[in-house]
Amino acid sequence: MGTAQSLQSFDYLVIVGYFAILLGTVVYFSRRTKLSADFFTAGGNIPWWLAGISFFMASHSALSFVMYGELGYKYGITGVVIFQSTIVSLSLAGLFVAKRWRRSRTVTPVQFLEKRYSLTIRQSLAWTGFPIRIIDDALKIFSTAIFLYVGMKLSIISLPVAIGMSGAMMILYAVLGGQLGVMITDFLQFIIKMVIVAFIFVFTFVRFSSLGLSWHQLPAGFLNPLSGTYRELNYVAYIVLMIVSLNSGWALVQKYNCVSTEKEAQKVAWLVAVLNFLAPVVFFLPPMLARIILPNLADTKYAYAELAFTVLPTGMMGMLVAGMFASTLSTMGSEFNVLAGILTNDLYKRLFRPNATDRDLVRVGRFSTLAIGGLVILIAIILSVLQGFNIFDIMFKAFGALLPATALPILAGFFWKRISARGAMTGLIVGAISGVALVLLNIFLVNLYAADMKSNPELQYWLKQGWDSCAILINILVTLAAMFVGSIVRKQDPDEQERVERYFKDLDTPVNATAAHPAAVATGADLKVMGVTTLLFGGLMSITGVLILLSSGSAFSISINLATGGAFLLFGLLVYVRGKNRISKSDVPRS
Repeated sequence: MGTAQSLQSFDYLVIVGYFAILLGTVVYFSRRTKLSADFFTAGGNIPWWLAGISFFMASHSALSFVMYGELGYKYGITGVVIFQSTIVSLSLAGLFVAKRWRRSRTVTPVQFLEKRYSLTIRQSLAWTGFPIRIIDDALKIFSTAIFLYVGMKLSIISLPVAIGMSGAMMILYAVLGGQLGVMITDFLQFIIKMVIVAFIFVFTFVRFSSLGLSWHQLPAGFLNPLSGTYRELNYVAYIVLMIVSLNSGWALVQKYNCVSTEKEAQKVAWLVAVLNFLAPVVFFLPPMLARIILPNLADTKYAYAELAFTVLPTGMMGMLVAGMFASTLSTMGSEFNVLAGILTNDLYKRLFRPNATDRDLVRVGRFSTLAIGGLVILIAIILSVLQGFNIFDIMFKAFGALLPATALPILAGFFWKRISARGAMTGLIVGAISGVALVLLNIFLVNLYAADMKSNPELQYWLKQGWDSCAILINILVTLAAMFVGSIVRKQDPDEQERVERYFKDLDTPVNATAAHPAAVATGADLKVMGVTTLLFGGLMSITGVLILLSSGSAFSISINLATGGAFLLFGLLVYVRGKNRISKSDVPRS
């Protein structure tokens, strides 16, 4: 009923032009990034709405479109509902967690661990948290490369080569811009991403209607979130996992440290909650309809990409690749920045050069980004050769095994004074052993009962999705219990008690705007940069439309590209004028 197209010369023009605009912008910010606080927290003076957009972009990447798109194609409305369930975690963040992260008054999300527990806990959690972040980042690069791979029709380049190309661009982006560059460019990337997915949403329904298809042709139970492989237990486990993940994820909670007040940090969480409730409807209804439009996909991981390349016209396909890169670049820029911050501040400065200058820290931060990026690319290439796995289940299993042990001591440190450094270490060790043991036991049982699972759906569920969900809940309970037991078997010594009291006094002290440090607003200079980048992209899409016209392309492609370019030009002009007016009112640009 549909055939995926390949990228055309005009699409490559859009992709190359997009990267030129993006890299030009981060080069500009690299010249302004002189202090480590600028590189890692954007100076702590980003407006809440921009930090919220950056959080939203960092919280899901092309991996979301591959992972939840696959769920939508295979199981229907499940993909939408699972994504929307993240609002539980974000609501708790808005009520309780965001302000505590802002009150931690730290440069990286694990720095407060030394203030709360000890240097040993800080170093232990910093390093044990790396594996889960590396695996997650590798999945994101892998997913982004799928769009480039599918767009080039699977023959021009191999998937590992596409992964290498995608990863190299993301490393360059993170190295040059720092946190400030990442957050400012997130503005343009957010617009590109939302515009292109809106086009895919509309064009999918147009194709659906033009083919004379009906919702009744969808598989039975496709609109019931409990009719597929995932049951109530899986939803409960996922919600609990996201409460832990979204409130402790290093690249995400870093956004709370980039705003000036705790009230703005709470606004960040509420904004992302609203976006995460509305966005999945537009994001993941199209791959559900792809079940009818493209009924015979060989690999369901390609569902969203194959559908997009089927319904989009020339020029828009290039914008799709740019949009997927935009989604993942935002995530990876934040991830690489935070991981580099830990290597720089928690290893290099804390252990090797306590007197390192800010310039030294920025330089080491960029070198650390290169090293981390190279490792992530290698893991992504390894993932690309694995066959027969569901990406959502892989993510679910990896997070369930490793996240509770590394995240719960962090969150517990915010809310319970009685959790000691010994308790945190006990939770880390016991939780890690529990998580890995449950995964290994699951692998053994799956292999043992492989033949029986083929004829017994109930056994298959409980050794796959059911096991993963139970393992998450068990591992969380085991980790919490270990922290509690480790804290009561031996009382805190006087030095630790004094440190804990001092730490909780900081948590009880609000971080609010003062006359000397007013609530953050986007400076005129930053608004002008946002406006210029949007204008440039609008010009790029307009030029693409004109070139398609000169080559006698389809009227549909011409009109869509010109209309999109015009809209970006108009919006970019409005943002630029607002920034210029703000400067004229004695606004001081960031230094």
